[in-house]
Formats: sequence, structure tokens, C-alpha cells
Amino acid sequence: MSVPDYMQCAEDHQTVLVVVQPVGIVPEDQFFKIYKRIASVSQVNIRDSQRILIRYRHHYLPENNEWGDFQTHRKVVGLISITTCATSKEWPQTAERFHGQKEVYSSTLYDSRLLVFGLSGEITEQQRTDVAFYPSFEECSDVEKRVEDFVESIYIVLESKRLDRATDKSGDKIPLLCVPFEKKDFVGLDTDSRHYKKRCQGRMRKHVGDLCLQAGMLQDALVHYHMAVELLRGVNDFLWLGAALEGLCSASVIFHYPGGTAGKMMGRKQSISQPLDAGKRHRAGALTTNGISADTSTEIGRAKNCLSPEDIIEKYKEAISYYGKYKNAGVIELEACVKAVRVLAIQKRAREASDFLQNAVYINLGQLSEEEKIQRYSILSELYELIGFHRKSAFFKRVAAMQCVAPTIPEPGWRACYKLLLETLPGYSLSLDPKDFSKGTHRGWAAVQMRLLHELVYASRRMGNPALSVRHLSFLLQTMLDFLSDQEKKEVTQSLENYTSKCPGGMEIITLPDGLKLPPVPFTKLPIVRCPSDAVSFHCLEQNTHTHTPTSALVSTHLRKLHSNGSMRVSVYFDQILLHPRLATLYPNGKFLGICFPIFLCFTDPLCLFCVFAEKVFGEFLSWELDEALSHLPLKPGQSVTLTVNIKVKLDFSGQENLLQDLNDVCFDLHFFPSSVLLQTLEAVLNFKYSGGAGKVEGYYRELSLGVHVDVEPSVFFTRVSTLPATSTRHCHLLLDIFNPTEHELTVRAKNNQDLVLHASECQRMAIQVDKFDFESLPQPDQESIRFSNPKQLEEERQHAQGCQINSKLGICWKASVEGVLNQLVLEHLQLAPLQWDVLVNKKPCDCDVIADCKVGDAVSLEVKLTNRSKNSVGPLALNVVPYQDYQNGVQNYDLEDGVTFIGSNTFYIDTVKPNESTVCEGALLFLYTGDFYLSIKFQDDSAGRELPLAWFTLPSVHIRALDTPPQAGA
Repeated sequence: MSVPDYMQCAEDHQTVLVVVQPVGIVPEDQFFKIYKRIASVSQVNIRDSQRILIRYRHHYLPENNEWGDFQTHRKVVGLISITTCATSKEWPQTAERFHGQKEVYSSTLYDSRLLVFGLSGEITEQQRTDVAFYPSFEECSDVEKRVEDFVESIYIVLESKRLDRATDKSGDKIPLLCVPFEKKDFVGLDTDSRHYKKRCQGRMRKHVGDLCLQAGMLQDALVHYHMAVELLRGVNDFLWLGAALEGLCSASVIFHYPGGTAGKMMGRKQSISQPLDAGKRHRAGALTTNGISADTSTEIGRAKNCLSPEDIIEKYKEAISYYGKYKNAGVIELEACVKAVRVLAIQKRAREASDFLQNAVYINLGQLSEEEKIQRYSILSELYELIGFHRKSAFFKRVAAMQCVAPTIPEPGWRACYKLLLETLPGYSLSLDPKDFSKGTHRGWAAVQMRLLHELVYASRRMGNPALSVRHLSFLLQTMLDFLSDQEKKEVTQSLENYTSKCPGGMEIITLPDGLKLPPVPFTKLPIVRCPSDAVSFHCLEQNTHTHTPTSALVSTHLRKLHSNGSMRVSVYFDQILLHPRLATLYPNGKFLGICFPIFLCFTDPLCLFCVFAEKVFGEFLSWELDEALSHLPLKPGQSVTLTVNIKVKLDFSGQENLLQDLNDVCFDLHFFPSSVLLQTLEAVLNFKYSGGAGKVEGYYRELSLGVHVDVEPSVFFTRVSTLPATSTRHCHLLLDIFNPTEHELTVRAKNNQDLVLHASECQRMAIQVDKFDFESLPQPDQESIRFSNPKQLEEERQHAQGCQINSKLGICWKASVEGVLNQLVLEHLQLAPLQWDVLVNKKPCDCDVIADCKVGDAVSLEVKLTNRSKNSVGPLALNVVPYQDYQNGVQNYDLEDGVTFIGSNTFYIDTVKPNESTVCEGALLFLYTGDFYLSIKFQDDSAGRELPLAWFTLPSVHIRALDTPPQAGA
């Protein structure tokens, strides 16, 4: 078996399996209407108070049916076929199809029925037990009664087979029951050995236990399962021992939990101590270890045969451990885990249930289809929800949602993905009502919640519903603002601006198809822009004035980590200014504009700067020129002004001693640097005051505080400084160990010295020959300063002067190089490929976003030319031209059979192309309606064992616009 039934539960072991399938063409709605009526006959009471339970399936794999001897509830014993037949001429073919359908399950089938709808005449008057005729799908009042009669006939066959198995007079020659993968393993075994006979007896005992359970004889089933366990344990027949233990568990679960473990009512509890006479005629000749016994009444009715609730779980564990020994029993093992979880859920033993589920997660079922993966993760989610593990349930449902849009799926199910993501919200303590976030401390993991909200935004966009995207993004910004970094705030607001340009947001409630309501999002958590008066009027648009309270503003900065060795210039922009939705500028139609702040902007006061900086940072680090910005004022709506801020930092480039091991040791660890040595943190606050429109006339202004945070990192470290004597007494060699902490290549140079190239994270030694210095010749402090300075201060000034003189003589400087950035992959793309591809549409080159125009109904010629500029021959190659339409919303339509026709073939074959030669593939297309079309040209390299670089096969994109054919004269 390869496909598990995740809905299996312990009580299913007492059911018989009936498959209901259509024959020929049957309307789907009518089929399931009849199927529902058939499935309503879930149990039938037989004489002598016996009862048979039925499990219906409308789809069942024949390979699963082959495991019917292993567990009889997997065996298809009944078939009900539904068909339509309009005339008597169609009847022979319909009957033949029904016969062919029976052949699929012929090895296990007890009985079958054919329900024929729409046929009248002589054929319908024939008296047949296996066929029922109905005039229409509406005129079939006795369907349920016919199904009951059908189930009774199944019970008669079931009881007959049970008695045949239990009264087998073959003695020691009991047949060996097998699962499909075992059959080849028993070829040539000694069938006369005692070990082999016990194996046959144990498996048959287990099989009879299954039949007793299906026949409603719970006590007999318990006895047979117990005896099967003892026999199979003695011969180490682990697979069937696991099945016997699971049968014992199932029978015990049915006794203890008559309401069922899957929520279905399975009838009243059957008493273990009921009178024995009721079932004696069914028990004659139960098996013993030697073969047959005429009476098992001494073993029946003992309560010890039924496992306690605790023992049920222990036996499930043992059975699952035996199944785990066989890689071909993965489905059996997985289903047993699921059954045990359902039992543990009723017993309120969630932690133990989670252990079974954890085991189920790691069971390998081989190669699963995408639909099977989705089903598996969804069921795991439901089971975790069943035992109260809500967050784990949400995790697997989210995995199932992502599986719906896996790259391997031709048509991703974004609606299903979105629906599943919504169902994960409670598990992650996330509500889509902003009011729920104002009730105290934050609940749940904010990082996971933000990721989930981003996934909802993306899924709603791919569904083609930008209004949902706007609502989810607005909700994320309102509720998760405290957890967003500055960069994340910038990205979210930019995304919100892009979405609202396509679909304006609003304050209406959005109702989803399943009834979930998304309330509007008030931006109450965003930082407030201060205003001296609430009654200030700003002209926002011409002929449209709106008076409102202070707006909410969210401001980001374009700053990143800097490698510094001198003066820096970085631009600071006002990225996003966000209006409160309820206070936004309104057009006459009342729609919300989205993100906008179109007022007359004017700076009225000089900028104020407050600096907060770390140790080792000397002096002011920000400066600017205001005249350039003021020259652009006042600003008209939609315009912007940029203020350039200069960052100048003086850094200490000297590293500490012994930060690196000695250079002679080639195994030094570059990660030994503590981060506190590398970074300098600079912070400042820029206060902007601005005014415009009527507010400026009244003398009002607004203030905006912009925080600036800059991490500055030295681009080199001098980790060790030492000297060596030169051949002359007037010279010496200065040795500098220089470390490059950046991700780029650096070139370090000094006066009269060769350049030193440092790769990323590399340390090298530079030797510089320098003239010795006469420090006595340096200017000395005057007597007045000596009198008022302490010795320590004087020594510091002397050392500073000496350091400046040394630095001026050395002239050390460095610059970054891009060579280390240009890796092999980038170089391959920058290099002109040896294979030159040219695509011509109607004899005109189609490249560099050129759009080729054509007329609907006219033949369009297509040429693909290959020029081989390499030194070797290439080929053979195959090209396949696939037309599609791009809707510019992430959806591409490749189903264009009614829109594009190829004249000839859409596949081209190129034989060998020699160096400096060319070949041309020619074809033609016909466009049947107007629109923009694209051609995807895919290739296949058919050369034996040779893989050419992907960049060699980069073909130009082809964009063709089909236009209306102008009407002919006189038409």
C-alpha cells in the first residue's frame, strides 16, 4: 500500500468495506446525491440481534485491496455501481462495463449491485437480484431498502466464510496467509516444519478474529486475537503479531468506547457477561493450537480477554514497533499511530498522543504526490488540534498551505493556500481584529505572527485580491509596529504604497467567502506628528480642503553600515508619511486615497540637531548645508526636497595586542575579534519644522523628529606594530600587521612602497623603510602652558605631536576593489556568450523589449538563428516554442489552443553547428484574437554527456502584439 487512509479509527476494524462507483458517464451531482443515500445505511441489524456495520468509499485503490487477508476490513467485499442508460441499445455495453468493474475486485468480492437510472421497457421488467432499474434519479424511493437487502446478502457470505475458516478440517494443512510483499519470501520453505505450521495457525487465528469482529461477535474476536498473539509471538512472526495486537486493541476500544473514537455513534456497549447461548451456533469449531476444537465456550465471556484502557496504548506501541521493522508496512504503521492518537484524545492523554504523532511525522511512505502531502499535513494538523496542541496544529496547517503552492505544482492553489493560512490564526494566538491587541500584553510569538501576516498578504495578492493585501498590510503595521525594525517599517510602508496605488484602502468591513469578517484598521499606534492646534487647515488638493487632527507619520531612513576611512556623504530621505485612514484627504466620491501627504511644504526655522554618540568618537559627526534645500521651497503637491547630510568620523584603526595569533601560525582564527572592537555606534535626532497653506498664514507649524542611527566600522585594523633595524643607522623598517575585516578586496599603499593587496578577512604584514625621526626638533609647548598643565596631559600632547609627524611621513592610504565581488558566476553573465541567438519575427529582430506587431489572422514568420562563435562544434539541440499570456499579476496563461496556431511544428531540431557557422530554424504562427502574447523558447542539449553553461542558452524574450485586421474596402 502506498496511500494511507488518515480517517481510519479503531472501530473501522468491525466494518465491511463497500465501494460505490459510477459506470460510464454519470452527472457528478447526481452520483453524490445517490451516494449520500446509500452511505446513510451505515448499519443493518441481522437476525438473532446480530449487527453488521458498513464503511463506504467512492474511491479505493486495488493495491490496498491486496492487503485484505492481513486485515479484513481493508478487503472490498461489496460493490455498488451507479449508471445511466437511455435506450435498450445501450444496455449490453452498460452490462459489459459493470462486469469489467467487478473484475477489478473479483478476488475479494462477496456480492455486487448495479443501479440503472433512465431506462424503461422490457429490459427493466426482468427480475434480477444484482440489477435495479429506476426511471430517473428522482424516482428511486426504495434505494435504501435495496441497500439493506444487499448488506444482508454480504453478511450471509461473511458468516459462511467465518464458519468455513473456523471449521476447516484440513488439520495441519492450514493455508499460509500472506501480504503481497511476503509471497516471494516463502517460496521453497519447508511446509512440514513445526515452525511453519505454527505460523499458519497463528495467522489463521488472527484472520478468524477479524471475521468475528466484522460479524459482530466481539467476545469471540477477543479470544481469537489472544490466541493468535501467543502463537505468533512464539515463532517471531512480527508483522502478523503486530496485526494481532492491533486487532486486540481495536476490539477492546470498541468495548470501552461504544460512541467511537472518531465521533461516530457505534451503538451500545456490548456486555462481556451476556448469555452464552446467543452466539453458540457461530462458535462451533474455533481453532486451537493443534487445529480445530468443537467448543470454545470455556474461553468466552472472561473479562480478562478485554484490554484495560492503559493496556490498549501499550499494545498499540508494541504493534507499531513491529510494523516499523518492515519498510513495506509504512502505511499500516502510520494508520496505527493515527488510531492510537484518537484513543488517547478520548483518554485525555495529550502528551502521549503527541509522541505517537511525532513518530507518524517521520514514517517514510516513499514518493508522495503533492495532493497526498497536503492531505498528510492537514490531517496531522487536525490531530494535533484534537489533543490540544494548537500551535503545533497551526504549524502543520501552514506547511499544508505552502504545499498548495509548491513550485512543482503546475497550477498553484492560492485560494486553498489562503484559506489554510486563515485557519492557522488561532493556533498562533493571532486575531484579525485590531481591537484584540489593545487588551494588555502581546500574546504569541511576534516574529511568527509577522511572517504569517506577510504570507497572507502575498497569498491574497496572488489570488488577485489587492484589497485583502491592503487590509492585511495595514493590520500588520498597526499591530506589529513595536516589533518591526526600521528597515522592516520602511519595507512594509513601501509595499503598502504599491498596493494602495492599485486598490485604495478603506474603512469598510471585508467579508470573506467563509463568513470571516475583516474589520477596518485604525492607525492609532503610529507616531504622532505634533501640531500646536487641532484646528489648523492645510490645503491638501486644489479645490478640496480638509480639516483634521494631527496626522500619523512613519519615517524611515536610507542608512546602512559604513566602512569608513574619511569623510562620508549619505542622503536622508523622507520615505513615507502615512495619514490616519479616517482623517485622510477625500475625493468627492469618498474613496480613501491610500498613502499620500500632498501639502505645501516649507521650512520656517533652521534645523536643530541633538547628538548622542559613543566613546572614541570625537567632535560633531553630522553637518549640512541648508541653502540648497531652501532654494527649492515652497514645494508644490507631489514634489520633494532632498537634504544632504555629511557624516565625518574619526576612528581608531589600531587593534589590540594578541587579537590575532602570530602570523607564523597559518591556522589562526579570524573570528577571534570581539564585536565591540569593530563597531562604533552613532546616533542623532534631526528636528524638522515645516508649515504650508493656510496654517503658514496663521503662524502655525508642525514638527517632525527623525532619528538617525549609524554603525561605522573601520575598513582596516593595524593589529600589531613593530620595528626592525635597517643597514643604516639613519633608517629602520616599520612592520605593520594589517587585517581587512570587510567583504571586499582592499589595496593598501604607503610612500615609496609597493602596494599591498588584502583579500576579504585576510591579514598580511607590510614592511616600510622610513627615516628615523628627530622628535627633539618638534615644536615645544610654551612656558605658560607648562605651568598650567599636569605631567600626564603634557605627555599626551607630546605623543600626539609625534604620531602626527610619523603619519605624515608614512602617507598610508587604502581603497576598496571590486575584484573580490566579481565571482565566477557574475563574470559568466558579463561575458558575451559564445553562442549567439537571434530571433526574428516577420524578418525583424525581436530583442531588448522590442514588441513585434502583427494582424489577427495573418501568418507571422518566426526565425531562430544560432551563430556558433565558440571553438568547438555544438549540437544536436532541440528547441520548443511555447506561447503564453502574462496578466502582469503573477498569473501566466499557457492554455492558448484557441488563441494561437502553429503553421507546421512548434519544435525545431538543430544538428551540429561548426565553429563560426550559423543555422536558422524557420516556422510560422497564426494569432486568432487580439492581445499581447509572449513566446517562451525552451531548449534541450541532446549532446551525449556534455553540459554547456546555462548562459550560452539565454534566448531573447519575444513579445508579439496581435492587432485587429482592418475591414476590407467595400465590406
